[in-house]
Amino acid sequence: MFPVLWPAAFGAAQVALQPYLPSDVEDVAIEALEELVEKVRTVRAVEELKPLAASIAHNRAVSRLRQHFAAKRGSGKTESLDPEQYETDEIPLGTALDSPLASLQQKELADVLRCIIAELKPPHGEIVADFFLHGLKYGEIATKHQVAVGTVGVYLKRGLDAMRRLWERQPK
Repeated sequence: MFPVLWPAAFGAAQVALQPYLPSDVEDVAIEALEELVEKVRTVRAVEELKPLAASIAHNRAVSRLRQHFAAKRGSGKTESLDPEQYETDEIPLGTALDSPLASLQQKELADVLRCIIAELKPPHGEIVADFFLHGLKYGEIATKHQVAVGTVGVYLKRGLDAMRRLWERQPK
């Protein structure tokens, strides 16, 4: 039976793992066949073994990927999902400007965005700036502007929608 079941288990594991963890394909296929041995008694017909082996291998491969990516992200550490905020003049690593032209383009873009935010009706502009530029959280913004926390999200959405409309009017 091994010559029939091995390709099914190996193929299912390979499809899921090859792009990310190619060295784990054989391990997962072997683990799938070990688990299949335990489930042989529940199978009614021999024809069910091959799809069952493939299914077990696929599920184990997906579990292995989840473990790998969870470990890569810090597995179990609870951190804020808010993006890191930077000082207005600070350029994050990896986005360093390659040329003076790129620097000029970035400054021009920042000026246009400042003008667009200034054109927003109150309190949309202030709330957009507080959230995206100053890194305040919804609760802090709600307290600062004396509005409900849910209203902050509404104002952000309206402010961003208005910014899109104003951006489209800008000369290219």
